[in-house]
Amino acid sequence: MSRTRWMMVTPLLLALGGCGGGYYHDRNSEYADAEMTRPLELPATRDQARYQDAMPVPQATNDFIRSRDGYEPPRPQTLSTSDRETRYVEPREADGNRWLVVSAAPGTVWPRLQEFVRANGYQVHNIDGNTGQITTDRGVLSVRQGIRNNTTDVYCQQGGSSAEACLNQISQYLSSSAPQGGVSLVAQNLSRNDRVRLESRGDNWRLALALDFPRAWSELAWQLENNYQTDQRRLIDQNRSERVFAIEYTVKGEGSWIPFRGSSDETQQYLLHVAPGDNGTLVTVTDSAGEPVDQQRTHDLLDGVASILR
Repeated sequence: MSRTRWMMVTPLLLALGGCGGGYYHDRNSEYADAEMTRPLELPATRDQARYQDAMPVPQATNDFIRSRDGYEPPRPQTLSTSDRETRYVEPREADGNRWLVVSAAPGTVWPRLQEFVRANGYQVHNIDGNTGQITTDRGVLSVRQGIRNNTTDVYCQQGGSSAEACLNQISQYLSSSAPQGGVSLVAQNLSRNDRVRLESRGDNWRLALALDFPRAWSELAWQLENNYQTDQRRLIDQNRSERVFAIEYTVKGEGSWIPFRGSSDETQQYLLHVAPGDNGTLVTVTDSAGEPVDQQRTHDLLDGVASILR
């Protein structure tokens, strides 16, 4: 083969060799130092119907805290950490009120609730899909977005109090058969995906729950008791009067250089403080003595709690 042909073939062989070695371009830190620029301005005389944001970016609800160790891409959301099979309908109770948590979006539960009313001969006085409320001769039935995505809280009240017999009937009806796939377009307005937000405020992190305190505490307690147990974390105790959950968290250490010494895992106890906020409920972290915890550890702890609520 001539020298010219070798010169032409060599780059091709090098390129093929690079593909075979599994090389890929790591873009994790590509935008870490990106700067803000002014948005593109279009003429005011443009046809508004023809121009809109192709991929709109929502307004941030928290401050940005850059890690001292550089940029680290966010971890994917974890799946359920419990081996326990979640039932389609689960009862909840707090402060004397009872309701049901259904593992389906409000747009799916709403038409089934209307079917329940018709099947049981309720006399309907008013139906409002925008508020998710059915007023009948036996009480007021209503649906709300649950704290987790694709879940619905179902209520039945008579005179402002929970109607236990009505809730039991609804639970049996919804559990008796799988959803038929019908979705109410009106009730889709009830669905929200921002019930659980991990926010940074000042110099640390907090978990914001878009629920009042009784509902937030009840759901937190249930999820921590049933879905929080792993090799790395577990619920130790809870005190509703003090609004505190005690948890144990293990940070995986590196293996020891001394044979048979194992890894240097560090296990400590922390407190999750649950308090009413302006528009919901806030969860913050301290150590077992009530002292602040560093940003990274707080973020990891609250991220683990958020993963069981989403």
